[in-house]
Amino acid sequence: MLELKESCELCAKLLTKDATDAYICSYECTYCENCASQALKFVCPNCTGDLQKRPSRNKNKHDLLDKNSVISTDRLDLIPFDQNTYNKIFATASKQEIMRIFGHRNEEEYELECSRYKGGFSTYNLTIQFFQLIEKSSAQVIGWAGYHSWAKQHHRAEIFYSLKADEHKRKGYMSEALIPILKYGKNEMQLHRIEAFVATDNIASNRLMEKFGFRKEATIKHRYQFGDDVDTDHMYSLFPNLDFQ
Repeated sequence: MLELKESCELCAKLLTKDATDAYICSYECTYCENCASQALKFVCPNCTGDLQKRPSRNKNKHDLLDKNSVISTDRLDLIPFDQNTYNKIFATASKQEIMRIFGHRNEEEYELECSRYKGGFSTYNLTIQFFQLIEKSSAQVIGWAGYHSWAKQHHRAEIFYSLKADEHKRKGYMSEALIPILKYGKNEMQLHRIEAFVATDNIASNRLMEKFGFRKEATIKHRYQFGDDVDTDHMYSLFPNLDFQ
């Protein structure tokens, strides 16, 4: 296996295993990009061989995620994602690493993730707290759940959830995930009001909201438009803290 030396032999710059500016010769003499190009002109001073860019080793997914805050249920691991997590991933991870972290199955899913990130999850007064749902038995990313449109100063957020494939639906995964997520919203996010918008024809999701005690407050027409199709949604609310009902 390639020995990854962790510093430049000329200037002692730190070059970790995932560094993208490390250069080596065939004997694994190691230099940073600046020394290799400017001082050495891409010629190793020890063996006079060419200096080539060293391939970086893949980061473990948990190197970029907060593994100490993972919430575990019987069948799922819930990995937290906030705006800082997204910023760190897109600033440091390669395309392949991003696809692996998010469980993207194809280029379309990757491009959609990039588009969402570039479009902005947070504004000056709203932010996010997502959870990635990992099926323990397969270690696969099967979906997402959590909060967006989180107005911290008003103690209010909108809950959302989705599963990536039909094979994971109707197995109780979302009910299992929402128990700790709603608890997290109450205790960690200090939410006084949790909102949910569910399409009127989404029978399963409407039942899920009722199961967890959400109250239907209104029916809203033309809330979303997808091409020529428009959504009519039920608006639900939950007050997790009895003092703020």
